[in-house]
Amino acid sequence: MMSNLLTSLITPALIGLLITASFLVIINDWRLGFVALAAQYLLAAVLIAQIAVWQVVVVKILAGLLSVGILYLTGAEVNFGRKVAQPRPEGAAPASARFEFPTGLPFRVLAVLMVSLAAWNIATQSNFVLQGIPSWLNVAGYLLIALSLLNLGLTEEPMNAGLGLLTLLTGFGIFYTAVEPSLAVVALLAAVDFVIALAVGYLAFLHYAAAEKEASR
Repeated sequence: MMSNLLTSLITPALIGLLITASFLVIINDWRLGFVALAAQYLLAAVLIAQIAVWQVVVVKILAGLLSVGILYLTGAEVNFGRKVAQPRPEGAAPASARFEFPTGLPFRVLAVLMVSLAAWNIATQSNFVLQGIPSWLNVAGYLLIALSLLNLGLTEEPMNAGLGLLTLLTGFGIFYTAVEPSLAVVALLAAVDFVIALAVGYLAFLHYAAAEKEASR
């Protein structure tokens, strides 16, 4: 019963990973990015659950959500990378919390489409696939790695680059878990995610704290 349910979730999980990874490239609002990254970890866990024991899946989910939690706390400390609102005149209506869209949005959408198609094509070529693992795992791994590299190439901002790097590690983790699904290796990969989340949070905090200090002068 459970195996049939997990199998039925393969296609929705693949589509979800494509959407979340694309979302991180197209949208640079941290709040939405954290939601997309958390969803990405859960969807990757659904695919890994097809080939690994439940303890491995639990470690993946916990490590992913802890990493997102670290990034969220950092984001909250620096107003999620947005400029601090200036005091509004008395009687003026409060400004609404807007979500931010990057410049060059059409280019980013086109780039995501091209990279996704290229990754999907490569994942179906016999010369490039990892032998012995399901085809849908190859597709998931290649999509996440390709879109994360695109994200890293389009941003210099620490937090968005960190989101791309964690996506890259998720794609690599899917491949590695398929080859070596031992709990010890998965725990080591989870520790790497955790350390990177700490480093990204620290760098983002330094970057925006310095920017705020400079602006207040």
